[in-house]
Amino acid sequence: MQRPSYGAIDVHDPRKPASGRNRADPFTTATVVSGIVLASVALLAGTRLANLEAAAAPGSPEHPSSRLLVDTPAPAPSPRGPKPSKDNMPDDIDPDLPCSSNSFKVQWCGTGDNNCKYSMRPNCLSKFQCPAGSYCNAGAYAAADKAEAQTYFEATYWPAYRQYTACNVVTSNIAAGGGLTWFGYACVCNPGFYCPENIALPRFCMSRWECKTPSQTRKCPKNHYCLQGTVEARKCTFGQDCKKHIDAPQGGAFFLLWMFIIIVCAYIGFLIRDRYKDSKRERINLETQDYYDVLHSKDEAAKEARASADDEFRGKLSSMKSGLPDVEDGYRIEFSDLRLTLPGGATVMRGPSGALECGKSTAIMGASGAGKTTIMNLITGKVKKTGGIITVNGEEVEDLQRFKQRTAFVPQEDIMLRELTVLDNITFSANMRLPANWTTEMKREKVMEVLCTLGLTHVQHSIIGDEFERGISGGQRKRVNVGLELVADPKILFLDEPTTGLDSVSASKLCKTLRDIAEQKRLTVAAVIHSPGPEAFMSFHNFLLLQTGGRLVYYGPMPKVEQYFEDIGFKYPRDDQQDGAPLADHILSKVAGDGRPSPGAKIKLKAGDTWDHLTGFTKLWHMKQGLEPPCDADEAPEKVGRAAATWASLKHSFTEMPSQYKTLFCPGRGDADRPTISSGYTFFICFRRACNQNYTTFWSFFFSIVVFYGAVGFFFASLFTIGDDPPNVLGGYPSDICSLAYPALRSNCKDLQSNQFFALMGSIVFIQIAMAAATTSATFGCETAQYWRECSVGLNTPAYFFAKSAADLPLCVVSAMAIWAPFASIFATPVSNGNFFVLLLLLNLFGYVSGYFISFLVPYNYCGLTSVAWGVWWGLLFNGYNMPIHFQPALKFIYYVSAPRWYMEGWFDVSTVYPYKRVRSGKLKGEPYYRFGIGRAQRQYAFWNRFPSCMGYMILCIMALYIVDLVIITVTQVNKKK
Repeated sequence: MQRPSYGAIDVHDPRKPASGRNRADPFTTATVVSGIVLASVALLAGTRLANLEAAAAPGSPEHPSSRLLVDTPAPAPSPRGPKPSKDNMPDDIDPDLPCSSNSFKVQWCGTGDNNCKYSMRPNCLSKFQCPAGSYCNAGAYAAADKAEAQTYFEATYWPAYRQYTACNVVTSNIAAGGGLTWFGYACVCNPGFYCPENIALPRFCMSRWECKTPSQTRKCPKNHYCLQGTVEARKCTFGQDCKKHIDAPQGGAFFLLWMFIIIVCAYIGFLIRDRYKDSKRERINLETQDYYDVLHSKDEAAKEARASADDEFRGKLSSMKSGLPDVEDGYRIEFSDLRLTLPGGATVMRGPSGALECGKSTAIMGASGAGKTTIMNLITGKVKKTGGIITVNGEEVEDLQRFKQRTAFVPQEDIMLRELTVLDNITFSANMRLPANWTTEMKREKVMEVLCTLGLTHVQHSIIGDEFERGISGGQRKRVNVGLELVADPKILFLDEPTTGLDSVSASKLCKTLRDIAEQKRLTVAAVIHSPGPEAFMSFHNFLLLQTGGRLVYYGPMPKVEQYFEDIGFKYPRDDQQDGAPLADHILSKVAGDGRPSPGAKIKLKAGDTWDHLTGFTKLWHMKQGLEPPCDADEAPEKVGRAAATWASLKHSFTEMPSQYKTLFCPGRGDADRPTISSGYTFFICFRRACNQNYTTFWSFFFSIVVFYGAVGFFFASLFTIGDDPPNVLGGYPSDICSLAYPALRSNCKDLQSNQFFALMGSIVFIQIAMAAATTSATFGCETAQYWRECSVGLNTPAYFFAKSAADLPLCVVSAMAIWAPFASIFATPVSNGNFFVLLLLLNLFGYVSGYFISFLVPYNYCGLTSVAWGVWWGLLFNGYNMPIHFQPALKFIYYVSAPRWYMEGWFDVSTVYPYKRVRSGKLKGEPYYRFGIGRAQRQYAFWNRFPSCMGYMILCIMALYIVDLVIITVTQVNKKK
């Protein structure tokens, strides 16, 4: 007898729901991230339990009494009643009655009962015998010969041209009278079904049994398990608990071995790292102590040795300059009539003039909106000036961008990595910004020098700290902020309100330190300060005072400012105990409009001029310097239309942005005397720092990665296996049987009756994506300001991006393994452990890359919620399961770029298509298994690719998103990277 050919398949309308979708497959829509996960998994558990209860209820598709979607007689009241005979047989099954199609009796039994059969009735058995391996549901027919019977059955039961079920005429040569013989119609039983002799309908092979052929069964052997519909018993994998004669491996704790291996490897890694750091810390402490002792030693011989070493150090620096002009004496910066008019027409800087002298510190003060920070941005080139002249050592320049490597800018906020130590932060800045031709010893020498200069040696191994973890004090943090720039060996140092948030003692100490640095290192220092105390205020050499709108009030030596304000009629009441205000506060209050010039002032406005504090101070300064008074155009802002402003902004974007993008993607090699470090070395130091951030302590790694992800994996693996019926794949029923069903049920009858592997795994896709994205959104999201600061001084963005993501890769692998280990031990599937791990790893990797994408576009405070929404979008809406591609043909491109969709298609191939489309081993190897039902499922979901192809497409999607991440981090917020 020929087995059925499956070459032709019914055309299935994808808009019609398949049985796998109508059935209550276990599936959930849960959320992730701490409490959201815990709340959502309860919903999933309830759904799973409800499905199991529904499956166990009589009348459900999973119940043994309802396996066939055909009208069947009521079950016999007793599963093991007396064997039918002529004497005790009811009238409706009298052997002399006609034998029609769909005529059978049912024994009430469980799915694991090998004697459970849909037997032929005696009135049919008296006419012919149905052979084992076939079922005879067409009834009996009296014909003159076999050909006549064949014609009858093909016309009334199942036509010959339908190739889904192979049927042949059989006979036991029992006479029917009149020269006729009884014939039956035996249809071949497909693999996965059990068909002993004389049955009318097939049934799935019982659980805990294997049906090597449809007529041959045996109990499931030891170390194997047999689900319902098993052809060849599936061997238990390493770590699964398999007793004899079981339908699924017993849930065990073998996954703890995997977790133990992960923990031991991690502990050894942290132990080796900590010992190395301890030895390095001891060496650094000794070197720093030696350096400090020599600096404060009274031994003249030690001082001479130190001076000799310093001369050798400077000699190395001189040899690196290659004959270039000596600039160790510093830079004198002069600016005249600086102006800035915004595209909208507002003027924010109105012609101040002055100088920043080498070896001196300059305090910049002013009222609110005076442009204190703006004037520094104009000089440094962070903002393009619209008028005025800037010179450096007498040479006119556009700004200081040409001297960027010798210029340092200390922001107002203490921007640094709070989880790292003082030494880690300053050492990284030194390695990144000092010339590439400096040796490691020279850079370490510079770091120790800065630590000693700023008084930070005793806290160099302390973390910076934040609101949650105590670290160094506020004053020390301000000095670290200065040290991050000072360690770059600059000649020009700008500081934006370095005393903000400090007490008077700390502020005075910092200002004195800046003065000493300027004098000793021949630096040009300019600092914006706000309400300094008397001692801090008088620590500066020069003073630059601005009025609201960017107007100049005073520039000159600090000791002469009091006399100048007395000359213009604002004498400081030094002897007045009631005033008691510091000189700086007195000056700022007068500039803000508190009072008018005294009549006895030496310098007065011209007769007829009305006093206005916004313009009067500037006029008095011009009179003091013998300059012409400010023109009226300075006081009346130019009106610019919206169209003109928009055009100016676009023009700036087209002219300036390309060069800025080029610099960000491909930083230059620096000057000849100060070459910048290579991309490879930038990657190395960024990777080392990122590892210090990610892997702080063993316990933080243990709880945040191993315990958390392992608990999630254990919960879902356990949830998927609860109940009496383990997850399984069951094919559709034979087409001839389905043709007898109620018309509305015929399509469902042919579909897969169960595909729980596919449905269950689809439920955790969005949870894993959301967890991974929420985890890695902190990689860049928590240090955005730090990245902007480092970019402004030449950080290679691609190298930084690759280094940070490479440091996350071990976390990605370990977290995927922590989820995989419980599934590999508890959740029995036909998928190999290797394929299963690859799937989870790539899905986790997609979540990690997604976290980067989210952190670049969304403020960090909203990254957690956005990660959940991202997981819902890709893991639920466009995973190809909940909403197949046929449902949204206009959105096909989204499915093609959806990594979760390729994950689901790859899982569908290894869990359903490959193991169940054809028999993979045993006597029936190569024979069609559930090919027809699987083909219908493939058409429904448009899943045609094999596992390797799906994984390749998934990798391409991840790489594409990774490249998008690199582009976004590079081209966004360009103005903050200047």
